[in-house]
This record gives sequence, structure tokens and C-alpha cells, in this order.
Amino acid sequence: MNDATRKLNMAQVLPVPLRDAELLMDASDGDGALLYLHLMKNGGALDVDRAARELRLSVRAVEAAAARLTRMGILSAGMPEPSSELPEYEARDVVRRTQSDPEFLTLVEETQATLGRVLSTPDVKRLFGIYDTLALPVDVIMLLIHHCKEEHEERYGPSKNLGFPVIEREAYSWCNREIVTYEQAEAWLAELARRKSLSGEIQRAMGLKNRELSPTERKYIDSWIDMGFGPEALAVAADRTVVNTGELRWRYMNSIVRSWDEKGLHTVDEIEQGDRKPARTRQRGAVANETSSAQDLERLRTMREKIKKGQI
Repeated sequence: MNDATRKLNMAQVLPVPLRDAELLMDASDGDGALLYLHLMKNGGALDVDRAARELRLSVRAVEAAAARLTRMGILSAGMPEPSSELPEYEARDVVRRTQSDPEFLTLVEETQATLGRVLSTPDVKRLFGIYDTLALPVDVIMLLIHHCKEEHEERYGPSKNLGFPVIEREAYSWCNREIVTYEQAEAWLAELARRKSLSGEIQRAMGLKNRELSPTERKYIDSWIDMGFGPEALAVAADRTVVNTGELRWRYMNSIVRSWDEKGLHTVDEIEQGDRKPARTRQRGAVANETSSAQDLERLRTMREKIKKGQI
């Protein structure tokens, strides 16, 4: 049969975001993909017992798949992402609230000072939506806007204006993470700074200097940080990838890192001890195999020392 004639039945469409599809394919996680489709079909809320029954999986398998989807950033327990935009407010309602609510008036003035421009009517409506619908405190919103501005200028430079859709998406992200107090916001920004610094160290350890990572590459590194891997271990994974494939293939490297994570191996010492090849019966070529293994271990130790000394 000609494969070109095989087509999906599109009578009933279940839209899957491209980002989620890419993450699911990269993970090669059958149970995770099944659970994702189940959640999409049933409104997004997870009922473990129902999912286990309908997918014919054990409760433990469903819980494990849910944990993996959460680690990928697909599944969360907080506020869902907006399907479109914040509610459309009438201009007169926003004006009335601005005149009668000193806190919102202060927020508008501080936001204009931070962004260095007078807010347009659509901008004020979006800001009011964050303030009114998401109910974030003014001091939290200001921290969020400062953070968005710093990230935006670092990527695009100070000449390009920061659009409010970016601020709105970040506000929803904070709500999903239940960042609703000033202390929580400060702690989250400190964690982002730590992860950013660690990501830079990982990038250098992998030999990716003086270039911007693609969004997909950033997702891989973020997922490895979530698993608990540092620069030294990821440098080993990158080295093995290049040795085995002739180039840095991210999907291949991800399979190595995931296998280590499943075995509970997260440091170079743990990897050296726990990821050795099984012993073989001595036969022709056994001495060469032992020599190669010893050379591999020596190369790993040398690489680790170079990383510690900042030579990589």
C-alpha cells in the first residue's frame, strides 16, 4: 500500500501545541504521550484513577508519566495558560478604575517610568487585566516587569520596546508557579539567576562558546538542570555523543543523560562507577577493550580537571 495515500481522519480535530509535540517526540515516552492525549481530550485535569482505567495502565504508571510531563513543563497544578488573551475591558472602566484606585494609578506611573514610554490604551488595558484578573500585588507586578525588561534588553538590546503580550505571558507563568507574594517573586528571580549562571557554565563545558542557544537547545539544558546534572557530567555526555556520532547531536545526548537519570547517576564519579560496560569473557581483543576503557576513564578525569581549572 502506498503510504502517501494514508491520511489522518480530521473530522474531529484535537489541536496539539507544536512545543508540546516536540517535547513528547524528543522524550520518546509512549505512556507520557498517551496521558497527554487523554488530558487534552478530557479538559486537561488529571484524574489518575480514570486515566489508568481508560488507558489500561497501572496507577503507578500514570503517576510516573504525569511526573515526567511535569518535569517537561507540560503538566502543572496551577492556573492554566490563557487560551487567548485577558478579558477585554472597556476603556471607560479602566479610566474610572485608574481615577478611583490609587494603587493602580501608582502601577501605571511606575510601569511608564520603567519602560520609558507613555502606555497606550491597549497597554493600560493589559496592565489592568494583570492587576484585576490575576490579582497580583503591585510590588510583584513591578518585579515582574523589571525582570521582563532586563531579559528583553539582554536579548534584543535597549532600542526595541518591550511589548505587553510578553509581560502578560510572564504574569500567567508566575501565577502557574503560584508566585503571588513579593518574597516568592524574589526567591524565583534568584533561582532564575542561579539557573542562568549554571546554564552558562554548562554551555562552556560543552564547548558552545560565543553563540546564542536555540530555544530547543535551551529546553534540553533546562531539563538536564531539572534532573540535577551539572557542567562536569554534561561535558562527559557531550564527549560521548561526539565520539559515538561524530558531532554534538542533542537528541542522542539527551538519551544518554536520561539513561543516567533513570539509573540515579548524576555526578562524574557516579557515572564512572555505575555506567561501566558489563564485563566480557576474556577472548581475542579483550586486552584492547580494557585499554580503551582505561583511556576513556583517563579522558573523563582529565576533562573534569580542566573544567575545575576553567580551561574548558
